[in-house]
Amino acid sequence: RSCDLTLFNSDTKLVFRWSPAVKFNSIQGDIGSLLEVNGGVLLNNSAMFGLAGGVNFGHPRVNYGYFGLMARYAHNPSKLVHISGQAIIAYGATKDYEQEKSSLFDNFWNIYGTGFYMIEPGVNLEINLRERSRVVTGVSYRFVTGLDEESPHVSITNVTNKEMSGLNIMAGFIFKGGKKR
Repeated sequence: RSCDLTLFNSDTKLVFRWSPAVKFNSIQGDIGSLLEVNGGVLLNNSAMFGLAGGVNFGHPRVNYGYFGLMARYAHNPSKLVHISGQAIIAYGATKDYEQEKSSLFDNFWNIYGTGFYMIEPGVNLEINLRERSRVVTGVSYRFVTGLDEESPHVSITNVTNKEMSGLNIMAGFIFKGGKKR
């Protein structure tokens, strides 16, 4: 006797998918940018489960980064233009710059300070460029909690959970592994 309902069957296609992206956001009234890379297993060209990590590189005062889990679903991914939704659940850290920022990547890894938790749901517009590549743009909202606002690591900026939370505008690419047909 066989089971009719299964997560994986003979028609299920699993491939690796990864995506570099740049996000723009506002913290304490200043526009900043973040480099994010995410990747994971793509099921039937629609659902992806994997990891995401990002590091700030463009905010003039507040430095932060995060690493966590990501889930994404693309609706009608075989159409030229389609939408997708995603959610990131992550742990992050922030720390004031050790010295005044003098270039774009100055103090890039200086994020090991006070920790926080974040949830970031978002919606995207994707355009298929080739069989295994897409361009993607979207918006998301980062909810931050657990940041120790009294930490000496943020004594210069006095950044808060509320200020770390906010709207993100994202642009990037998506690349899929697998065999060509």
